[in-house]
Amino acid sequence: MNGDFGFYFSGGLLLLACLLKLPALIRARGRDWLLSSICALLLIGAGVLLTAAPSSIVFLNRVTGVTNIAAVSVYILLTSFSGASIVLVLNWRGGPDVNQTRRLSRITIAIYGTCCVLIAGLFWLGNADVEQIRKFDAYYATTPFIREMIVLYVLAHAAASLTASRLCWRWSHEVHGTLRTGLRVLAAGYLMHYAGYDPAVMGTVAARWAGANCDFLIDIARATTAPSAVLVSVGFIIPLLGPRSEEAVRYCQLAPLARAVRPVQGAPSPVTLRIPWWKPNLRLRLTQRQTYISDRIVICRDYFDIRIRNEARAAALAGKATEEAAAVIAEAAMIAAAVELHRSANGQNPLPPPSAESARSAFSRDLAHISRALRSPIVKNISRRTRTETASV
Repeated sequence: MNGDFGFYFSGGLLLLACLLKLPALIRARGRDWLLSSICALLLIGAGVLLTAAPSSIVFLNRVTGVTNIAAVSVYILLTSFSGASIVLVLNWRGGPDVNQTRRLSRITIAIYGTCCVLIAGLFWLGNADVEQIRKFDAYYATTPFIREMIVLYVLAHAAASLTASRLCWRWSHEVHGTLRTGLRVLAAGYLMHYAGYDPAVMGTVAARWAGANCDFLIDIARATTAPSAVLVSVGFIIPLLGPRSEEAVRYCQLAPLARAVRPVQGAPSPVTLRIPWWKPNLRLRLTQRQTYISDRIVICRDYFDIRIRNEARAAALAGKATEEAAAVIAEAAMIAAAVELHRSANGQNPLPPPSAESARSAFSRDLAHISRALRSPIVKNISRRTRTETASV
């Protein structure tokens, strides 16, 4: 079972990536070639890894009663994965001529579909009666029809891996952010297929043709399968999760500020929408939290005191803070003090109306920066002092 873990873990990652895109695929109803090719590749890739695990090979052979049927199944899935990789990159990158992209995709599907049929036919014509769980390629390297089958799937896989790696790497120079990161991880994963798995298998087969024994290369090929699959799966997951991860980080960053303005009364309660646990919709949650904070800051802005802001800014500068950091700390301190004053006033307004400058200042900085600044000792001391003064009145 230890030898199965890498295959099952990598296959699980690919299935996870597929599930993340499945709702969008259902909504598209097959009209989106990009979504369809993404889900097809992830699903086929998961099938390759789950089928290639030693335990799965034994299971398939026993259930079907056909010796080495698992081997040809893996080869067909791997060839399908190769074609799906090229189709995905073509549709993912797109181009000004949509019809040309569709035409190239159909040609690729036809070529690799033909390879899959030929692999099945060669297996049927050949004689592979001795079960081989780990070293099928080496054992049958000189068997008529089976050797041709092995060479065909390796060449098809190598051509697709090299093509996909080059396309991803060239495209990564034209984009930025998580898409660039994902493309470069994908390029590395496909290159590991091309430079690791394929030469090792072909080296084993060529050695058997020459009458030598280099079966250890099969172990090297299998050792590169799981890491390269992890890179490919992660390469696809990164662009999919990129915007979600940024929204999740900002949502967490705003948590201290949301707690700080919670005592403010009089702000409209946000409409709570029922969001299923399997569809978190982080963008909606982030919007709700930002609205929640902004509404409460507006309510207590009549309690902003420019003197508190200036005091906090001076203290921050005295502590060797930069101008930018001192300005953020000053606004955080002013908001924290205003919340305390608003809570103690029970809806009354004991302060004179603020100047236009002080009223605008709370909105001149990013809310996430203000939220982080609440951890400053300066902000905590001013908030604590304001609470003590209002309690003694």
